[in-house]
Amino acid sequence: MEEKDESNLPFSIREFITSDIKEIVEIWTDIIKWHTEFDDEFTLDPEGQSNFSFILKSAFNDPTQTAYVALYDKEIVGFVYGYTKEHSGFFKKRKVAHVSDIAVKEDYRRKGIGTALMRRFEFDFAKKNEAGSITLYVHSKNQQGLDFYKKQRFDTKLISMRKRL
Repeated sequence: MEEKDESNLPFSIREFITSDIKEIVEIWTDIIKWHTEFDDEFTLDPEGQSNFSFILKSAFNDPTQTAYVALYDKEIVGFVYGYTKEHSGFFKKRKVAHVSDIAVKEDYRRKGIGTALMRRFEFDFAKKNEAGSITLYVHSKNQQGLDFYKKQRFDTKLISMRKRL
């Protein structure tokens, strides 16, 4: 399906509230299922949804975590969830903000929503929490994700490798 770029789509971004969690988990579940198309290790654990829901509930009262939702006509069409973490011990001490999950419903992609979610995470969370950088993981076979993050000015820092046994 060819997706049009409709960057003038009227949507808004706001910090999540606890009543958003069910819809966020549904969007997250769809994106996890999509990831299994290129890597079966993304197959959802039977407790995966309840575990992710628990993480979001804990984020609600933890200033080191946040989630933002994208709304179109009062419907949640995307979200970003992330947290800050301190790195120290072996290397220069630094604080980073990490994007754990970001997803936009398929019908709403390529309309500026993912970019708006990332910007909100950067400016209203990462910078306000004095993070020096934003990190995230993207699967090497997820070309759509790789292209999106390159547009957001992310560069490759480390390459994770795996050997199946």
